[in-house]
Parts: sequence; structure tokens; C-alpha cells
Amino acid sequence: MSRLCLPSRLSSLLALCAGLWLWPERAHAQVAVEVEEEEAALPDTPAWRSNVGFQLGTGFMVLLPSGGGSAGVGLQAEGRYGFVLGPTVVAPGGELSLYYLSSRVIGTVMPTLRITVPLGPLAPYVRGGAGAGALTNPGEGGLAWLGGGGLMIHFSERISLGAEVSYQAISGTAFRGLSISPMLSISG
Repeated sequence: MSRLCLPSRLSSLLALCAGLWLWPERAHAQVAVEVEEEEAALPDTPAWRSNVGFQLGTGFMVLLPSGGGSAGVGLQAEGRYGFVLGPTVVAPGGELSLYYLSSRVIGTVMPTLRITVPLGPLAPYVRGGAGAGALTNPGEGGLAWLGGGGLMIHFSERISLGAEVSYQAISGTAFRGLSISPMLSISG
């Protein structure tokens, strides 16, 4: 009896694959309708609209070493894609950062997760990530991680101002510090 069921399951699978191959415009049309319905259900505030979908940005930061000493500077590139999940926007993404601190160049690359709670024009968020990190003078490396949060004030979908504070470290090295990042977002 089980032998009779196998061909029917196989034929169903083949029919499904053929349907996906022969009628992709139907599948895409259904996805487009679902996306339009989801976007229409969003609250019509700049904080919501600015955090849903693909976001790409670069930034400048000031690093304060945890053991004291002079401050350092850093550059960061980040990409993320925001999904609506209840009253929040959950955005998985990635980050590449380069810092200069205490005569050392420090680099990190990591996947990240950001959770934003849009409240009118305000968008407080928390974020974290873990990946690879390396330092020069002497060359060291390890697990890089960060945790922090921030607040953005959205004046419109295209203009926002905010700040972020995060703690970052690379395990197995002396690199640990607090970063403070002022943010200005102007999109076109």
C-alpha cells in the first residue's frame, strides 16, 4: 500500500514544481498583493515608514576605551531589512566597522539584529551582534560582539536625527569600549 502512495506524492511534487515554473507571474502577483496589504496596515508615521524595508547607512563614531586613555574614532557601514512584528520592527542585518584607537587599527564584521519600537515620531531601539574582529600592533583576533541602543527622531520619512550608545568588545584581546554615535539621516 505504501508503494501506491509514493507515486502520487511524487506526481504531486512534480506538478507543484511545474506550476511554480510555468506560472511565476501568478506567484509574484500574490506576493505583491500581500506586501501592499501589509504596508497599508502600517501606521502612517515617519518612524514606521523609515524602519520597514531595506536600510543602508554609514556612520562616524567616537570610542571611549574602558580602561581609560585617549578617545578613538571609527567608521561603520550597516545594512538591514526591517519586518513588522506586532508593535515592533525587527531588522536582521550586517555591519562592517573600522576604528582607530590607541595607535591600533581595529576591524569587525558581524551579523546584527535591531528591534525598533516606533512611537509617533520617536523610534527607540536596541541592537546586538556577534562576528569576527581583529586588531593590529600586535595582530590579535577573536569573537567581536556589541550590544546597545539608541533613539531616532523622525521629522519626516527623509530626515531624522538621533544618537546611539553601544558597548563593544573582541574576546581574547584588550579591546573593550563604549561607542557614542550621533546620527543624521537624509534620504532621497
